[in-house]
Amino acid sequence: MSFRLPLPGFLLLLTLGLTGCGYIPRTVEGVPPGAPWQALPLRKWLAEDRAEPVALALCAPPQCSPGLAVGVIRLNGKDAQITEAVLKDPERLARALRSPVGRDKPVRSAISVERLKDAPYPGFAISLAPADGQKAPAFGAALGRRSGEELDVVLVIGDTAEAVQQTARQVAARELGT
Repeated sequence: MSFRLPLPGFLLLLTLGLTGCGYIPRTVEGVPPGAPWQALPLRKWLAEDRAEPVALALCAPPQCSPGLAVGVIRLNGKDAQITEAVLKDPERLARALRSPVGRDKPVRSAISVERLKDAPYPGFAISLAPADGQKAPAFGAALGRRSGEELDVVLVIGDTAEAVQQTARQVAARELGT
């Protein structure tokens, strides 16, 4: 006895399968597969039409030391232009963080940025900490590759500068190419 799915049933299953793909996490290339890394599911609405999330992974302590979060996003149009300018001149980001628009007083944070040298794409490393030094800084890195109108960006946040920069370079090599 063979089973035949009627056309409307097949179309319903196909539609459900395709819409469900937004809930199936895509792994980030360049981080170890499987535990302790966790790929997180993304939906386009998370970016509010400003950027398209491509992949997101997290490795949290105590399984990972240091803790790291890695994301890959795709930008277009004006957002891509602005982001590309920041990737090439990260001091623009530092100035904006120190004196955000609409604030009378500057932010009391220790912020430092540096361009990532010897990287195949423009990028930077950043550290942010309370100005009083009572908490350890958070570290980040970003690398981006322009392809026509699109800008693909790798973002990494973590507990140590070395792990963040090393992970950013590894993921960029796999996600953006070399």
